[in-house]
Amino acid sequence: MTELCPPLVAGHLRDALTDFLVTTFALSDDDAQAGLSAFLTDPADGIFKGPYLRTSMPFAPAPARAEHALAWMPAGFHPYTHQAAAFERLDSSRPGGPQPTLVVTGTGSGKTEAFLIPVLDHVIRANAAGVTGMKALILYPMNALADDQAGRLARLITAEPALGGVRAGLYTGDDATGSGTRVTDSGLIGDRRIIRDDPPDILLTNYKMLDQLLLRGGDQRLWEASADSLQYLVLDEFHTYDGAQGTDVAMLLRRLAWALDARRTRPAGDGPHPLRPVVPIGTSATLGADDGADSDRAMRDFARQVFGEDFDEDSVVRERRLDHEEWAEGAAAGLDRMRVRPVTVNSVTAARLADEVRDLPLADRCRRLLAGMYEYTDPNVQDRRYRYTGEQQLLLAEAHPFVRAYLKATARATAVRDLAETLLPGAPDSLADRSEFILDLHAALAHLRTALGRVAPSTETHLWIRELTRIDREAADVPRFRWADDGAPEQAAPAFPAVYCRRCGRSGWGVLLATTGTALAAPDKDKTIRGSHARREGRFRALISAPREGALDADEDGRPPAWPGSTRATAPSRPPPAPTTPPTPTRGRCPCSP
Repeated sequence: MTELCPPLVAGHLRDALTDFLVTTFALSDDDAQAGLSAFLTDPADGIFKGPYLRTSMPFAPAPARAEHALAWMPAGFHPYTHQAAAFERLDSSRPGGPQPTLVVTGTGSGKTEAFLIPVLDHVIRANAAGVTGMKALILYPMNALADDQAGRLARLITAEPALGGVRAGLYTGDDATGSGTRVTDSGLIGDRRIIRDDPPDILLTNYKMLDQLLLRGGDQRLWEASADSLQYLVLDEFHTYDGAQGTDVAMLLRRLAWALDARRTRPAGDGPHPLRPVVPIGTSATLGADDGADSDRAMRDFARQVFGEDFDEDSVVRERRLDHEEWAEGAAAGLDRMRVRPVTVNSVTAARLADEVRDLPLADRCRRLLAGMYEYTDPNVQDRRYRYTGEQQLLLAEAHPFVRAYLKATARATAVRDLAETLLPGAPDSLADRSEFILDLHAALAHLRTALGRVAPSTETHLWIRELTRIDREAADVPRFRWADDGAPEQAAPAFPAVYCRRCGRSGWGVLLATTGTALAAPDKDKTIRGSHARREGRFRALISAPREGALDADEDGRPPAWPGSTRATAPSRPPPAPTTPPTPTRGRCPCSP
């Protein structure tokens, strides 16, 4: 399968969409066609914004000798620092038991593992002690998320020998999930009768189905069997439970707490904590966007309102990412072994490298771009530059000062042209080459991320495309277009809605005539032209520009026509006035009209 590289795809998408639109609106007038193409691709005011590029440093791994109390961990799993912090809070063997926790870390940070591994560790111990019933209830806001996580959990359970006795079920409104009677590598238990009569250790569902489970009389056996065993309650994508939906879920969780409390054989939670000893857990990538004490306090207050439980000051688990020095640690020694040293990357170097790697396959482009940012202290290793492994390429990226500057500059999404101007200042006519180098470097980092995983920085590429509506055309001899919603620039010619004929390709303006006569409507009525035409109100007219016919007309009678928007347009040598008097009906029609 071909690797999808967003920085390069963004350029292909931009070119393809531009070609499609220019072909779709195939204007017969060359000047109008060129003006439309220039308008659509204008870097400041065209239909494209960006691409915007963003990078994120790798998450900081937990120390190799980090101590934690979990008795079980997936084979070969090495937690990040935030995962290790979540393990410590959610470990059911710790004195006082697990604690309410909010995992608010970025996308791809392993939030699921942060709560799922402690849950599975608890299930293993509980099953060994002969505890039956459900141990964890995980709620997802959408069935699609539940289905995705169910497949992931099924593969984990069947792949790990220590989890052979763990049973997990999926309970949603999707009938396709209701046939499984045991955990297989293709899915979890879905048979509702089995879930009801012999509750699984872990149940994945959504809040609407939880409401049904609490209401239906036949499902009460599930709660009777799990009242004493249920230890964890997880709300994934916690930020979705706000507003009216958040109120519904908060009331639902209180009903769950009362249903469990009424069936417990051991002392229940007291005071304002009806869920105890069930431990609430919330996960979100969105809530953690703003760091700081005020943000943490707001999240804890929100969680308390939803769960009805207090969250202490240490309950918010945030990510920690490597800084640039930590990420590049040891890179200098690696360069000595490779016998290379970085060269200064400026606008000239960038243009040369962009030209060298253009049209190469992605893997070769990445390899040659990074190698080209170095010079070789030993001529005997010059021929190795195009055979570097992925690990060697990552080392080249870690050690180069320009890559470090680039990663710092893209900590927030930034337009590629702005990056080119900031990091590679140069002559205006070289901006395209400098921008191309920036995209190539971003593509190289994206390729390393795909090839090597999370040891490389993550990359994002955003290309915004504006809806192609409400375009105005200026009433001038040179075809110029602008967005009706953006307002008119100073000293600009009057503009009217742009129109064109699908048959002959001629283009022009849409105008409104006054209530009577042949004069145009008052200038303040220009904004109502589109609405009036859509409602079939008023006297809408399409005025077609036909410069070739206008030139012929001028040759025939020795003078140009009266108005530049008529079928017989003003010769290009004479700048036309703003339209004040419309043409006669015959001259206002497209020439191909009957």
